[in-house]
Amino acid sequence: MELKKEAPTPEAYNALRLRSKIGGPKPLAKARQALQNSLHVVSVYDGESLIGLGRIIGDGAVSFAVTDVMVAEEYQRQGIGHTIMQHLDTWFAKHTDTTSYIMLIANKPADRLYRKYGFEDVGEMKIGMLRKHSI
Repeated sequence: MELKKEAPTPEAYNALRLRSKIGGPKPLAKARQALQNSLHVVSVYDGESLIGLGRIIGDGAVSFAVTDVMVAEEYQRQGIGHTIMQHLDTWFAKHTDTTSYIMLIANKPADRLYRKYGFEDVGEMKIGMLRKHSI
């Protein structure tokens, strides 16, 4: 396995979305734009095949989000998710400070992984929300 700090092709990204069961494919133009606009990307390959990915997005100064942490289903539970998170965590250590806001939305049971990297529930006085459609 090989780890690269670069974005995969939009086609490989979409294939991994399906192989990891994270969700369906995105339109290729949108996937390309999303990957290009990432602050940091970690891609894991087995030969030529993309088997893992994690991205950091945000404004590069105050607000950051971890997104698209995914591992192909047949490679899950082998430590690849931890490896991805360790690399994202190293990037955060170099590019953020105590005033930074670092967030993510997790699918269960992946929240157990993220807790190991300092993420926790938002607490009683906050709520996480997701806007699905335009008003």
